[in-house]
Amino acid sequence: MIITRTKKELKETLKNLSKKPGKLALIPTMGNLHDGHLSLIKLAKLKSTKTISTIFVNPLQFAKNEDFSDYPRTHELDIEKLEQEQCDVLFMPINKDEVFPDTGKIKNIDSGMLGKDLCGKIRPGHFNGVLTVVNRIFELINPDIAVFGAKDYQQQILIRKMVKSLYSNLELLTAPIIRSQSGLALSSRNNYLSKDELLLASNLFKSLQRSVESYNNKISIDQIINDAQEFLKSNNLFPDYFELRDSQLKKIANNSFIGKRVFLSSVTINKTRLIDNIEF
Repeated sequence: MIITRTKKELKETLKNLSKKPGKLALIPTMGNLHDGHLSLIKLAKLKSTKTISTIFVNPLQFAKNEDFSDYPRTHELDIEKLEQEQCDVLFMPINKDEVFPDTGKIKNIDSGMLGKDLCGKIRPGHFNGVLTVVNRIFELINPDIAVFGAKDYQQQILIRKMVKSLYSNLELLTAPIIRSQSGLALSSRNNYLSKDELLLASNLFKSLQRSVESYNNKISIDQIINDAQEFLKSNNLFPDYFELRDSQLKKIANNSFIGKRVFLSSVTINKTRLIDNIEF
Protein backbone atom coordinates (compact mmCIF):
# COMPACT_ATOMS: atom_id res chain seq x y z
CA MET A 1 0.00 0.00 0.00
CA ILE A 2 1.27 3.45 -0.93
CA ILE A 3 0.93 5.96 1.94
CA THR A 4 0.74 9.63 0.99
CA ARG A 5 0.97 12.47 3.54
CA THR A 6 0.87 15.60 1.35
CA LYS A 7 -1.14 16.91 -1.61
CA LYS A 8 2.01 16.71 -3.72
CA GLU A 9 2.59 13.04 -2.86
CA LEU A 10 -1.08 12.29 -3.48
CA LYS A 11 -1.05 14.00 -6.86
CA GLU A 12 2.06 12.11 -7.98
CA THR A 13 0.64 8.76 -6.82
CA LEU A 14 -2.68 9.34 -8.57
CA LYS A 15 -0.84 10.35 -11.75
CA ASN A 16 0.90 6.97 -11.79
CA LEU A 17 -2.31 5.13 -10.87
CA SER A 18 -4.11 6.81 -13.76
CA LYS A 19 -1.97 4.76 -16.16
CA LYS A 20 -3.76 1.65 -14.94
CA PRO A 21 -7.05 0.71 -16.65
CA GLY A 22 -10.29 0.45 -14.72
CA LYS A 23 -11.96 2.41 -11.90
CA LEU A 24 -10.66 4.08 -8.76
CA ALA A 25 -12.81 3.68 -5.62
CA LEU A 26 -12.55 6.04 -2.66
CA ILE A 27 -13.32 5.15 0.96
CA PRO A 28 -13.17 8.30 3.13
CA THR A 29 -12.77 7.72 6.89
CA MET A 30 -11.73 9.49 10.09
CA GLY A 31 -9.63 6.48 11.12
CA ASN A 32 -9.91 4.26 14.20
CA LEU A 33 -10.96 1.60 11.73
CA HIS A 34 -13.28 -1.26 12.70
CA ASP A 35 -15.01 -4.03 10.76
CA GLY A 36 -17.61 -1.56 9.50
CA HIS A 37 -14.93 0.47 7.75
CA LEU A 38 -13.26 -2.66 6.44
CA SER A 39 -16.55 -3.79 4.89
CA LEU A 40 -16.45 -0.58 2.82
CA ILE A 41 -12.99 -1.55 1.53
CA LYS A 42 -14.25 -5.02 0.64
CA LEU A 43 -17.19 -3.59 -1.32
CA ALA A 44 -14.92 -1.08 -3.05
CA LYS A 45 -12.55 -3.82 -4.18
CA LEU A 46 -15.44 -5.74 -5.74
CA LYS A 47 -16.47 -2.72 -7.81
CA SER A 48 -13.11 -1.24 -8.84
CA THR A 49 -9.56 -2.03 -9.92
CA LYS A 50 -7.85 0.38 -7.48
CA THR A 51 -8.85 1.55 -3.99
CA ILE A 52 -7.84 4.63 -2.05
CA SER A 53 -8.77 5.34 1.55
CA THR A 54 -8.40 8.57 3.46
CA ILE A 55 -7.87 9.08 7.19
CA PHE A 56 -8.61 12.64 8.25
CA VAL A 57 -10.37 13.83 11.39
CA ASN A 58 -12.25 16.77 9.92
CA PRO A 59 -12.29 19.79 12.27
CA LEU A 60 -15.14 21.43 10.34
CA GLN A 61 -17.72 18.88 11.48
CA PHE A 62 -17.03 19.19 15.22
CA ALA A 63 -18.57 21.90 17.39
CA LYS A 64 -16.49 23.56 20.11
CA ASN A 65 -18.01 21.36 22.82
CA GLU A 66 -17.54 18.09 20.91
CA ASP A 67 -14.81 15.46 20.93
CA PHE A 68 -12.45 16.60 18.14
CA SER A 69 -9.35 16.53 20.35
CA ASP A 70 -10.38 13.25 22.02
CA TYR A 71 -11.56 11.47 18.87
CA PRO A 72 -9.65 8.14 18.79
CA ARG A 73 -6.61 8.21 16.53
CA THR A 74 -5.02 4.80 15.93
CA HIS A 75 -2.97 5.38 12.78
CA GLU A 76 -0.47 2.51 13.06
CA LEU A 77 -3.22 -0.05 13.65
CA ASP A 78 -5.32 1.51 10.87
CA ILE A 79 -2.45 1.12 8.40
CA GLU A 80 -2.07 -2.55 9.35
CA LYS A 81 -5.77 -3.17 8.77
CA LEU A 82 -5.78 -1.41 5.40
CA GLU A 83 -2.74 -3.41 4.30
CA GLN A 84 -4.49 -6.63 5.31
CA GLU A 85 -7.45 -5.61 3.11
CA GLN A 86 -5.01 -4.85 0.27
CA CYS A 87 -6.04 -1.24 -0.08
CA ASP A 88 -3.85 0.31 -2.78
CA VAL A 89 -3.39 3.87 -1.52
CA LEU A 90 -3.86 5.72 1.77
CA PHE A 91 -4.04 9.51 1.98
CA MET A 92 -3.38 10.47 5.60
CA PRO A 93 -2.56 14.18 5.53
CA ILE A 94 0.04 15.42 7.98
CA ASN A 95 -2.16 18.42 8.83
CA LYS A 96 -5.37 20.17 7.76
CA ASP A 97 -3.45 22.45 5.38
CA GLU A 98 -2.88 19.45 3.11
CA VAL A 99 -6.66 19.17 2.71
CA PHE A 100 -7.89 22.74 2.93
CA PRO A 101 -6.34 25.77 1.27
CA ASP A 102 -6.44 29.14 3.06
CA THR A 103 -9.56 29.38 5.25
CA GLY A 104 -10.92 32.16 3.08
CA LYS A 105 -10.61 29.99 -0.02
CA ILE A 106 -12.47 26.94 1.30
CA LYS A 107 -15.45 26.04 -0.89
CA ASN A 108 -18.14 25.71 1.77
CA ILE A 109 -21.06 23.42 0.91
CA ASP A 110 -24.45 24.27 2.40
CA SER A 111 -26.42 21.20 3.50
CA GLY A 112 -29.73 23.08 3.21
CA MET A 113 -32.84 22.47 5.29
CA LEU A 114 -32.23 18.71 5.55
CA GLY A 115 -28.84 19.46 7.08
CA LYS A 116 -30.60 21.32 9.90
CA ASP A 117 -32.98 18.43 10.66
CA LEU A 118 -32.52 15.27 12.78
CA CYS A 119 -28.78 15.13 13.68
CA GLY A 120 -28.42 18.63 12.26
CA LYS A 121 -30.67 19.99 15.02
CA ILE A 122 -28.35 18.57 17.66
CA ARG A 123 -25.13 19.46 15.85
CA PRO A 124 -25.62 22.83 14.08
CA GLY A 125 -23.27 23.20 11.12
CA HIS A 126 -22.16 19.56 11.31
CA PHE A 127 -23.38 18.53 7.87
CA ASN A 128 -22.00 21.69 6.24
CA GLY A 129 -18.62 20.57 7.61
CA VAL A 130 -19.12 16.99 6.37
CA LEU A 131 -20.11 18.04 2.85
CA THR A 132 -17.33 20.61 2.66
CA VAL A 133 -14.62 18.08 3.49
CA VAL A 134 -16.11 15.32 1.30
CA ASN A 135 -16.28 17.75 -1.60
CA ARG A 136 -12.65 18.73 -1.01
CA ILE A 137 -11.55 15.08 -0.94
CA PHE A 138 -13.45 14.48 -4.19
CA GLU A 139 -11.61 17.45 -5.72
CA LEU A 140 -8.22 16.12 -4.62
CA ILE A 141 -8.76 12.50 -5.67
CA ASN A 142 -11.34 12.58 -8.49
CA PRO A 143 -12.55 8.99 -7.91
CA ASP A 144 -14.88 7.02 -10.17
CA ILE A 145 -16.63 5.43 -7.17
CA ALA A 146 -17.07 6.48 -3.53
CA VAL A 147 -18.27 4.17 -0.76
CA PHE A 148 -20.11 5.21 2.41
CA GLY A 149 -21.81 3.29 5.21
CA ALA A 150 -25.56 3.05 5.77
CA LYS A 151 -25.27 3.77 9.52
CA ASP A 152 -24.89 7.48 8.75
CA TYR A 153 -28.18 7.52 6.84
CA GLN A 154 -28.73 11.27 6.83
CA GLN A 155 -25.13 11.89 5.83
CA GLN A 156 -25.26 9.61 2.82
CA ILE A 157 -28.54 11.16 1.61
CA LEU A 158 -26.94 14.62 1.79
CA ILE A 159 -23.81 13.41 0.00
CA ARG A 160 -25.97 11.92 -2.75
CA LYS A 161 -27.70 15.27 -3.21
CA MET A 162 -24.35 17.04 -3.46
CA VAL A 163 -22.95 14.50 -5.91
CA LYS A 164 -26.03 14.77 -8.11
CA SER A 165 -25.45 18.50 -8.54
CA LEU A 166 -21.63 18.58 -8.68
CA TYR A 167 -20.30 15.17 -9.78
CA SER A 168 -22.56 13.62 -12.39
CA ASN A 169 -20.04 10.89 -13.31
CA LEU A 170 -19.31 9.75 -9.75
CA GLU A 171 -20.94 6.49 -8.63
CA LEU A 172 -21.90 6.28 -4.95
CA LEU A 173 -22.18 2.94 -3.17
CA THR A 174 -23.80 2.38 0.22
CA ALA A 175 -22.53 -0.53 2.31
CA PRO A 176 -24.84 -2.17 4.89
CA ILE A 177 -24.47 -1.59 8.62
CA ILE A 178 -22.08 -3.97 10.38
CA ARG A 179 -23.18 -4.93 13.89
CA SER A 180 -21.71 -6.65 16.92
CA GLN A 181 -23.28 -9.89 18.17
CA SER A 182 -25.55 -7.84 20.43
CA GLY A 183 -26.90 -5.87 17.46
CA LEU A 184 -25.05 -2.66 18.27
CA ALA A 185 -23.94 -0.84 15.12
CA LEU A 186 -20.15 -0.62 15.00
CA SER A 187 -18.84 2.90 15.61
CA SER A 188 -15.56 4.45 16.68
CA ARG A 189 -17.46 6.18 19.50
CA ASN A 190 -18.34 2.78 20.97
CA ASN A 191 -14.79 2.94 22.36
CA TYR A 192 -16.00 5.53 24.86
CA LEU A 193 -18.42 3.03 26.46
CA SER A 194 -17.83 0.58 29.31
CA LYS A 195 -18.87 -3.07 28.98
CA ASP A 196 -22.11 -2.39 30.82
CA GLU A 197 -22.83 0.64 28.64
CA LEU A 198 -22.17 -1.36 25.48
CA LEU A 199 -24.78 -3.88 26.62
CA LEU A 200 -27.29 -1.09 27.30
CA ALA A 201 -26.50 0.52 23.94
CA SER A 202 -27.59 -2.64 22.11
CA ASN A 203 -31.17 -1.72 23.08
CA LEU A 204 -31.09 1.02 20.45
CA PHE A 205 -31.26 -1.56 17.67
CA LYS A 206 -33.88 -3.54 19.60
CA SER A 207 -36.06 -0.43 19.75
CA LEU A 208 -35.77 -0.02 15.97
CA GLN A 209 -36.67 -3.67 15.37
CA ARG A 210 -39.68 -3.44 17.71
CA SER A 211 -40.84 -0.31 15.92
CA VAL A 212 -40.85 -2.07 12.54
CA GLU A 213 -42.93 -4.89 14.05
CA SER A 214 -45.36 -2.36 15.52
CA TYR A 215 -45.64 -0.53 12.20
CA ASN A 216 -46.44 -3.78 10.42
CA ASN A 217 -49.09 -4.46 13.09
CA LYS A 218 -50.74 -1.11 12.24
CA ILE A 219 -49.92 0.55 15.55
CA SER A 220 -50.16 4.34 15.19
CA ILE A 221 -46.89 6.13 14.48
CA ASP A 222 -47.28 8.38 17.51
CA GLN A 223 -47.69 5.34 19.74
CA ILE A 224 -44.70 3.58 18.15
CA ILE A 225 -42.46 6.57 18.73
CA ASN A 226 -43.69 7.08 22.28
CA ASP A 227 -43.14 3.39 23.11
CA ALA A 228 -39.66 3.46 21.59
CA GLN A 229 -38.64 6.56 23.54
CA GLU A 230 -39.90 5.09 26.83
CA PHE A 231 -38.09 1.81 26.15
CA LEU A 232 -34.85 3.66 25.43
CA LYS A 233 -35.12 5.81 28.57
CA SER A 234 -35.77 2.69 30.67
CA ASN A 235 -32.37 1.42 29.47
CA ASN A 236 -30.52 4.67 30.23
CA LEU A 237 -30.48 5.69 26.57
CA PHE A 238 -31.75 9.24 26.27
CA PRO A 239 -33.26 9.97 22.84
CA ASP A 240 -32.22 13.06 20.93
CA TYR A 241 -34.82 11.98 18.38
CA PHE A 242 -36.67 8.88 17.22
CA GLU A 243 -38.34 9.33 13.82
CA LEU A 244 -39.99 7.55 10.92
CA ARG A 245 -39.09 8.91 7.49
CA ASP A 246 -39.18 7.86 3.85
CA SER A 247 -36.01 7.00 1.91
CA GLN A 248 -35.35 10.70 1.24
CA LEU A 249 -36.01 11.60 4.88
CA LYS A 250 -39.39 13.22 4.36
CA LYS A 251 -41.80 12.74 7.27
CA ILE A 252 -44.37 9.93 7.15
CA ALA A 253 -47.70 10.73 8.80
CA ASN A 254 -49.42 7.33 8.91
CA ASN A 255 -49.14 3.60 8.25
CA SER A 256 -50.59 3.78 4.76
CA PHE A 257 -47.32 4.99 3.19
CA ILE A 258 -46.11 2.80 0.31
CA GLY A 259 -42.40 2.63 -0.38
CA LYS A 260 -39.15 2.38 1.54
CA ARG A 261 -39.28 3.63 5.11
CA VAL A 262 -36.64 4.11 7.75
CA PHE A 263 -36.75 4.45 11.51
CA LEU A 264 -33.84 6.60 12.68
CA SER A 265 -32.67 7.47 16.15
CA SER A 266 -29.95 9.27 18.03
CA VAL A 267 -29.43 8.55 21.72
CA THR A 268 -27.03 9.74 24.38
CA ILE A 269 -25.48 7.43 26.95
CA ASN A 270 -23.01 8.91 29.45
CA LYS A 271 -22.24 11.90 27.17
CA THR A 272 -21.65 9.64 24.15
CA ARG A 273 -24.06 10.07 21.24
CA LEU A 274 -24.90 7.02 19.13
CA ILE A 275 -26.98 6.82 15.95
CA ASP A 276 -28.66 3.91 14.21
CA ASN A 277 -31.41 3.19 11.71
CA ILE A 278 -33.38 0.38 10.15
CA GLU A 279 -34.77 0.52 6.63
CA PHE A 280 -37.79 -1.56 5.65
